[in-house]
Amino acid sequence: MEKTVREYDLTDGGIDAASEAIDQFLAQAKVAKREALRVRLAMEEALLCYRGRHTAERATLRLQRRLRSIRVEAAIPGERLDPFREGNDLDEGGAMLSSMMANMGLAPLWQYRDGVNRILFTPKREKRQSFIASMAAAVILAVVLGLLGQLLPDGLRAGITDGVITPVFNTFMGLLSAVAGPMIFLSVAWGICCIGDTATLGRIGKRMVTHFVLMTFLLTAAGGAAMLPLFSVSAGGGAAFDPSELRDMVLDIIPDNFFTPFTEGNPLQIIFVAVLVGIALLVLGEKVSVAATFIEQANYVVQLIMGAVSTLVPVFVFGSILNMLLSDSFSALVRSYKVVLALGLSLLTVTLIYLVLVCVRLRVRPGVLLKKIMPTFLLGLSTASSVAAYSTNVECCEKDLGIDPRLIRFGVPLGQVVFMPGAAVTLLAAALGMAEVYGVTISPSWLLTALFITAVLAIAAPPVPGSALTCYTLLFVQLGVPAEAVAITTALNVVLEFTSTAVNLFGLQMALTLVGNSLDMLDADALRRDGREAAESKRA
Repeated sequence: MEKTVREYDLTDGGIDAASEAIDQFLAQAKVAKREALRVRLAMEEALLCYRGRHTAERATLRLQRRLRSIRVEAAIPGERLDPFREGNDLDEGGAMLSSMMANMGLAPLWQYRDGVNRILFTPKREKRQSFIASMAAAVILAVVLGLLGQLLPDGLRAGITDGVITPVFNTFMGLLSAVAGPMIFLSVAWGICCIGDTATLGRIGKRMVTHFVLMTFLLTAAGGAAMLPLFSVSAGGGAAFDPSELRDMVLDIIPDNFFTPFTEGNPLQIIFVAVLVGIALLVLGEKVSVAATFIEQANYVVQLIMGAVSTLVPVFVFGSILNMLLSDSFSALVRSYKVVLALGLSLLTVTLIYLVLVCVRLRVRPGVLLKKIMPTFLLGLSTASSVAAYSTNVECCEKDLGIDPRLIRFGVPLGQVVFMPGAAVTLLAAALGMAEVYGVTISPSWLLTALFITAVLAIAAPPVPGSALTCYTLLFVQLGVPAEAVAITTALNVVLEFTSTAVNLFGLQMALTLVGNSLDMLDADALRRDGREAAESKRA
């Protein structure tokens, strides 16, 4: 761990020295030059703002690097002043969005606590390509060694699997299960707490959040219907579906106490408890500032742990596939091809539903609309990162789709965190595929539970490394799918994540277009014009 704490005067010389310290620190942390320049300039502007309009004379700068986490934080005592929103009237849900964007590394987080203004930057080092290469190498190496291992005597192979690989697998799964529940809980509770007060979201936020949640469930159901013909659904020995099963599923969301959801790994109960805690913190406000601070800091701790655990995923996948080959159960991976087919059908269904909905309701030609969203879609498809596509997404929404900047400023960061229909149907396809591979009965009640859990997890899971792994773990525990399925889905997810991210971005753009139209915050003429018509309009 590397940490530097130093005070600087709010003078020209002091601010220049602080900026230089930030620049050197980010260079040593190997942050991209463009990102480092953005952080330095933003912090410099903030300190200049405090110098010109504040009573404080000094600022404390904390520069910290721990594992993969990078933090640039400034503390300025005195009166309350948000330098990034001063004079800005576009403040719907500002506290919540600042927290979300800070976690994504897209924006600074400002807070006022104990008489001190705190500014936090968390720049990210993009390692997506190296992670993909590591996963590919792990899979290839495991297959090669597994095939060579078939030449070993049966007793030696059994000794390797039972004495080495299986204990390590069980230990990793135990660690993952221990972190998964708290991560989901803290992410949901802190997200609600960050709203600031019960009236912050206002008209725009309520409409948008309602659309996100409703469409996540509807699109997950539509995707499930599209992939269902690939799988066999049992009606429980020919008996008709009992409505009491649905009642019991809903009632089971409420836990007997606050501890069993975590010990049993029940994702619905964990999220239920998190919502209760988050709302309580939101309503009580300053009365529970210590508890809110604990939730915030615990959230950072768990996300850091999950980031560290995610670096071990290639090793985990390597050991799991090698174990399958040595134990002659590699057929489970081969038979998982239905996951890919099911996901393709469901993603195509989700895309077509949104495309038809927007084109019919707003009278847009499909070719024009597809041409406008294609750059963002392709960027998501090639990087599997919504963060990497953020700036392109914002530009497309404003210039090509004609969405009001106020809606974009609020909707894009919020949507990239909570609106992931592509991720929801990916989880559902994995659940159905693994259930068939491992002989788990897919009954109507099981299917309804899977639909509900996958939609909820897609909304609740934070955009941090390892979140997909935790979602698979919680999902399979709830649905009775063996833990070994996590290894297969984790390996497949490296490829599936590219398509699901692209569909997430496409769905978000369509959602903001529809919400903008309902709020009278959409330039429909700009949406309907193609590039050639827009150029002719400018020349005229």
